Amino acid sequence: MRYYTHIATSLSAAVLLTTYSPITIPIGSTITVTGLLLGAVLPDIDETRSWLGRRVPVLSGIIKFLFGHRGLTHSGLVLALMGFLLVNTENQFLAGLSLGVILHIIEDSFSKGGIPLLYPFTTKRTGIPLYRTGGLNELLIFLASLVFLIYSFM
Repeated sequence: MRYYTHIATSLSAAVLLTTYSPITIPIGSTITVTGLLLGAVLPDIDETRSWLGRRVPVLSGIIKFLFGHRGLTHSGLVLALMGFLLVNTENQFLAGLSLGVILHIIEDSFSKGGIPLLYPFTTKRTGIPLYRTGGLNELLIFLASLVFLIYSFM
């Protein structure tokens, strides 16, 4: 998924979660939204050609060398750590960041590439292949998220 689709879908999902579930993250807070937006792109630090990877190329290159793309940063281990942080922090930035990372990994689990949920025990990727990065289905997901956000904030 491209960075802008991650941002739009993560923000849309956060609006839905805070509106229709008992999750009480202050999504109207600039600090929380900043954390959410960073978290929505953070797992792709492991890809040197990603939006974030191009901005911190040395760090991105090291992480990609050590773990590969969609390795540790897209794993169930990171999901569990971010979930723990989400429910155990009162810091709005960290709450937004952890939610953004969680949503990013969930979003990538719907790509044809999948995610290594049980990494580091196995690198086998799992998921439900609904879209290919850069494909038509991803574009439709992005546009639907954008329409939902425009509708939500009007």
